[in-house]
Formats: sequence, C-alpha cells, structure tokens
Amino acid sequence: MKLQLTSKEILNKEFKKSVKGYDASEVDAFLDKVLSDYRMIDGVMKALESQVDQLKRDNQILRVQLSKKEAELSTSHNQFLQNPDIVQLDNLDLLKKISKYEKKLYQMGVDPSKIK
Repeated sequence: MKLQLTSKEILNKEFKKSVKGYDASEVDAFLDKVLSDYRMIDGVMKALESQVDQLKRDNQILRVQLSKKEAELSTSHNQFLQNPDIVQLDNLDLLKKISKYEKKLYQMGVDPSKIK
C-alpha cells in the first residue's frame, strides 16, 4: 500500500491565497491533524513491513529445516525397510509385552487399570 502523500509533503504544502479563500489558521490546524495521522500511519507501516520481512526470513528458515527433517525421515524409513535384522513386533507380541508389564505392576502393588 503506497500513500499518495508523505508527512513532509503535508507539512510543507502551501496554498494559493485568494480574496475569498479559507481561513489560513483553520486550514493549518486541520493539516496539523492530518500530518499527525500520517506520521502515525508511517510508523505503523514501517513496523509492519519490518515484521513481514522477519516473518519471511523465519518462514524460509523453517522451510529449510522441514526439508532436512523430511530427508532424514525418508532415509531412516528406507534403512528400516531394507534392514532384515530389525525385529518387527506384531499385535500378539505387543499384547504379550503389555501383559508382562501389568503383572509386574501388580507385583509392585499398583493396579494398572487405575493408571491414567
């Protein structure tokens, strides 16, 4: 968004004088208010532009990190699939492990059904 006037242009604006013209002090007072608003808008715009630039840099860094993590995950997944030494547990094996853990908890005096 580009403003048509700058605060400096508003401050330095001079109007032609005419016999039936407006009251100069009234025009100056109004332009002072406009100038104040423009200065505030300039400050907000600069802060927002700076914030957008920072967010773009952060976004680029995160994209690079995501790309690296995806590559690592893909490599790990491929290694997992290609390695025959890795023991894969099926549901029965998992149920047996859970049963052993429950027995151990009962031996320790803890009721596993009450653990959240």
